Parts: sequence; C-alpha cells; structure tokens
Amino acid sequence: MSKICQLTGTKPLVGNNVSHSKRRTKRRFNPNLQTKRIYVREIDSWVKVKLTTRALRNMEKIGTFKYLKQQIAAGFDPKVWVEDAKSMEAAKTAKRGYRRVEHVDANGHKSYSITFEPEGVSNKKVKLSSVIK
Repeated sequence: MSKICQLTGTKPLVGNNVSHSKRRTKRRFNPNLQTKRIYVREIDSWVKVKLTTRALRNMEKIGTFKYLKQQIAAGFDPKVWVEDAKSMEAAKTAKRGYRRVEHVDANGHKSYSITFEPEGVSNKKVKLSSVIK
C-alpha cells in the first residue's frame, strides 16, 4: 500500500533519529494518511480517496467541490472510487446476499465467482477529472 496522498502528492520524508550520544540512524517520516469516503453534493455521489489530514482540513475549510477542482487544476488527478448516491439508496432497500457470476474462458470452460454485493450498486474507479468538471 503506497503512502502517498492522492490529492496533494505528499510522500514519506527521510530523516535521522538522533540519540542522546548524537548517533544518527535513518528513519522515515510517514504522512498522516486516512482513507475517507467524501460526499460531493454538486455531483451527488460519494468519492473514496486516500488523503492526508492536512488535505482533509483544507477541504473542510474551502469546500469539498472547490478543493477538488483546485487540486485537479494543480495537476493531481488520481483514480478514485466513485459511488452514485442514488444507487446506494437503492442498494439499502435491495435484497442483500450472495450472487453467482458465470465466466467463460477462451476454451469454453465455465467458472463461477461469488460476490457479496447488493444489486444496483455502481462502484467504479475513475479519474477524478472525469467526475468533477
């Protein structure tokens, strides 16, 4: 799992631990990353991103939609999970359970996979700029 903020590009920094005797050993300063589902009211959907707490604070300060547009303009355009809010509401009322999906390979052999997702949920991983215009 990479330790990079999707919206600011913050990466781990390298520095030294300095003991009492001033002996230096290498260490990493990892950013404070959080994986969050953020509701964007303007596009009526949820966006799942991995971001630093600093980016989250800025997002709350200037507004979610405005901050995301600003970061896209700055050159940060990550692939994020987008969940449509309407399909999420439909999924809450839909019947939950296991679904069996049939796959056929090139030789004609059938295989099955079982998923546990409610029907009607449309989660897709897309570029942020394709969702926020």
